[in-house]
Amino acid sequence: MDEEDVGANLKAKLQPRRPGETIKVAQTVLKRRDRNLKAQAKRAEEIKRRKENERKYVRGKVRILKAEQLLKNSLNRIKDQKRLKYVKNKSQAKTAKPVSKGRVLAVCRNGRKSPSAEVKKLLHHMRLRTRHTMTFLPNNEDTAKKLQTVRAYVFWGVPSFKSVFTVVHKKAVFFDREAQTKVALSDNMLVEKHLADLGVICTEDLAHVIHTGADSFDEVMKRLVPVEIGNAKKAVRTLPAID
Repeated sequence: MDEEDVGANLKAKLQPRRPGETIKVAQTVLKRRDRNLKAQAKRAEEIKRRKENERKYVRGKVRILKAEQLLKNSLNRIKDQKRLKYVKNKSQAKTAKPVSKGRVLAVCRNGRKSPSAEVKKLLHHMRLRTRHTMTFLPNNEDTAKKLQTVRAYVFWGVPSFKSVFTVVHKKAVFFDREAQTKVALSDNMLVEKHLADLGVICTEDLAHVIHTGADSFDEVMKRLVPVEIGNAKKAVRTLPAID
């Protein structure tokens, strides 16, 4: 509906009070009334356009934080920096060791906010950029050293094959480099499409490669998106049990 139709609907119809009487309205009054109706229709169209833009607005472009939240985040970063200093002094006397069993670790980022710059950079390197996500890492000394640094923001354990298969079957997501989009695992055809060059053609093969830490483990994990597991404090059994 354009402005003329809106104006025609809003414009009142003038009728005589009694039959046989004539209506005398000044030309200026009619013009003023038309201008007001057009302005009203224009304002209504502008309000509608703004509301549509607000609905299409993508959250995250502008973050507005209260002063109390900024102060709390700053105190958390200062506290984390002190923790890192203590960890480094302690690690000089004691070397980080990998977990005694298992070739792969399931590492999950918890809901804690505001890590220090060093911890944040290391979390990004471990592909745990957002809270409540999980990825698989090899169980070696390098991973143990990283976990010792970021241990306040993650929890980890050795997963069983059943746990790995459940996570892969229900929550695995591939990153399509050609289309630059994420594709959820829905059938074995997708596994063959994205991982056939690595000898992985089904969900069982994918779970086996991850659980055993095979030679193609690193390349497989690069093509998978970190799993979203939800907030463990608010949900029950969002993540399969880790042995």
